[in-house]
Amino acid sequence: MMVEIIVFTLGLVLLIKGSDYFVEAASRFAKGFGVSEFLVALVLASIATTLPELTVSAISSYHGNPDVALGNAIGSALANIALILGVSSLIHPLDVEKTAWRNSLFMIAVTAYSGLLMYDGTISRLDGASLIAIYFGFLYYLYKKHMTLEDLPEEGRGDPRRDGLIMLVSGILVVIGAEFVVDSAVKMARAFGVPEVVIGLTMVSIGTSLPEFTNSVTATLKGLHNVGVGNMIGADILDILMVIGVAAVIHPIRVDPSIYAFTLPLTLLVMAILTAVLRLTGRINRLTGTVFLAIYSYFLYVYFTGGVNLPGG
Repeated sequence: MMVEIIVFTLGLVLLIKGSDYFVEAASRFAKGFGVSEFLVALVLASIATTLPELTVSAISSYHGNPDVALGNAIGSALANIALILGVSSLIHPLDVEKTAWRNSLFMIAVTAYSGLLMYDGTISRLDGASLIAIYFGFLYYLYKKHMTLEDLPEEGRGDPRRDGLIMLVSGILVVIGAEFVVDSAVKMARAFGVPEVVIGLTMVSIGTSLPEFTNSVTATLKGLHNVGVGNMIGADILDILMVIGVAAVIHPIRVDPSIYAFTLPLTLLVMAILTAVLRLTGRINRLTGTVFLAIYSYFLYVYFTGGVNLPGG
């Protein structure tokens, strides 16, 4: 068991550090080709911080563990808001742009759509492809609405070849780390007799959300509240559309009843609370953060005490 714990920890380190190097290199790489700062921050940051979830879920699905793949995606989406924004808002209330709630509303819409796909108990390859298509449609919308090309001075371009190599190496580190996390998590789950879906929804989802957690807390401490909240909303959109979508295209996902009956509704609840407070006040205060953390604590308590009431179970 000690070996599995060490491998799991090593895997998380590779995931986190690999993602850190990836986002830094990707940002410099994009600047080297004169891409707007907005697009770099909005797209590459959320992709890089969600890279662990995407890789873990894809590898889990490829290895025939779809419970881990889906559980990791939904669990990460819940953790991003209830845990990460909860902690961040306790450190300092988060004031964000008035338009943030519209992106949050889109997040709810795609999450609800994923729930519809889960209704028959399976997310098919066609279902997964539709999720991926929606994400690329979302990117196209952002491109048409926000993207501009900027002429940057030569000294701001960096070395695209070097940054491209760093992206490749760091991406490999993330893949290796994901392999370690998935393998060790499944072994620990089986050793303790814990259902793999529980490990995916808790240990793996929290572990792979650490890049988002680090970014959000750092942004909060620096007063960059829009960065922290925007990263969480963008990461959740990626979790639902790309993480689940890619995993389903690789291997159809059998939906664990506990995800559909308990975790998904709880995730939609915290998303609805977030959207409401952003729409009404444009701020996530400490009271809202406390509510988020209370909900997440309840989520952990129910799963670890085996208190989920499953239909027909």
